[in-house]
Amino acid sequence: MGFTERARRVRDGRLAHGQRVAALCSCVRLYHPIGYRATLSFLGELAGPYQRHPSALLRALEAVEASRAVWRAEVDSYVGLRVRQKRLGHRLPPPGEPPVARMGGHWYASTPDVSRRAALHALKLWERDLAPGFADHEVTSMVRSCVATGGRLTQEQLDVLAHLRTRDRPAEVRRPISLVVSAAGARLSVTGPHGGVSLYRR
Repeated sequence: MGFTERARRVRDGRLAHGQRVAALCSCVRLYHPIGYRATLSFLGELAGPYQRHPSALLRALEAVEASRAVWRAEVDSYVGLRVRQKRLGHRLPPPGEPPVARMGGHWYASTPDVSRRAALHALKLWERDLAPGFADHEVTSMVRSCVATGGRLTQEQLDVLAHLRTRDRPAEVRRPISLVVSAAGARLSVTGPHGGVSLYRR
């Protein structure tokens, strides 16, 4: 059963409310831009207590559908861009530019403020659940600065973040870095003859 069919079940007023909530959770299993648990939690912030109220449930579904529509448009745009780049002989994507299909920690939205709010929401959950043995203190420090300032990072911090993002890291480290980039409202820029990467505010 695909996303569209699960969304139809969320809207089906003939079903028990619990079944409709379960269908929303199934939708989020298929599309969770900031992680499964963080996406469900953020939908509660956006829409209200969807676990109890049908109107909030429909608002939550509309929010996740709207984000998914923006994501799909960006995937299509990225695919078109890569086709054009390959025709010009550029077989590999630019450094620091992963395909958007990977959903690596960004809430796709037509309004940038919603994307930043979602990233901050996810970072607060990440910080709250941080394992005591998490060894990457540089990443932890960046997350805490981002949460404390509401995503307002200095250019120096953005430069550090660009360096962190382009280094080869395990998934559990890449995710908070991507969330910080999103919370800061930053974009990657590839510069220089050797493809250096920097971050700048949108």
